[in-house]
Amino acid sequence: MINEKVLGRFANTGFHMFYSKGYNFKVISSFVESFRPNQIDCKKWLVEEIANINMNWKKVLVLGSWNGCLLYELMNEYCDVEYFDFLDADESCHKQRDAYFECNEMYKNYSNITMDATDFSDYSSYDLIINTSCEHMKDIPAVYGPTYALQSNDYRNIKDQHINCVDSERELKVRNNLTGLYFSGTKKLSNYNRFMVIGYYH
Repeated sequence: MINEKVLGRFANTGFHMFYSKGYNFKVISSFVESFRPNQIDCKKWLVEEIANINMNWKKVLVLGSWNGCLLYELMNEYCDVEYFDFLDADESCHKQRDAYFECNEMYKNYSNITMDATDFSDYSSYDLIINTSCEHMKDIPAVYGPTYALQSNDYRNIKDQHINCVDSERELKVRNNLTGLYFSGTKKLSNYNRFMVIGYYH
């Protein structure tokens, strides 16, 4: 699970945000929500399965990244990643990540990309593409080259945010144009099912 170093960094950042004028309640609550138990559980599951396939990645793209701090910490624990690109249309997500790294004096081996994932096109330059937010966006067909690690769910009660839910691992695979799989699985949570596929397009 999350070790004491990461808990300390989380606390440092939350404390900084709370007492700084540049962060409103919505941003602070978003940061706190990103470390809730279900988030930890599902992202740990993702990263463990990624590490079972390959532990060394040169360039990783995270779509719909949110602040990505939890994912970053888990990837560093289980894998060796040279560089990350975090892509999210919400600039406040990048602001949260930058605060996390600055508060904890961490080396920034990442870039922020502020845009809609469906408008991005340079997918083939990455060896790993992670999207744990598939339910929040239109399907993005896989291209030749990268390994894709995707998560979605069947939780349709948040209609204004969960615009693209699926009902199975197979549906997630097909809708994202994966022709081969290294892993597929379902995690049953209290109110919904979380689906995951890791694969490629050939």
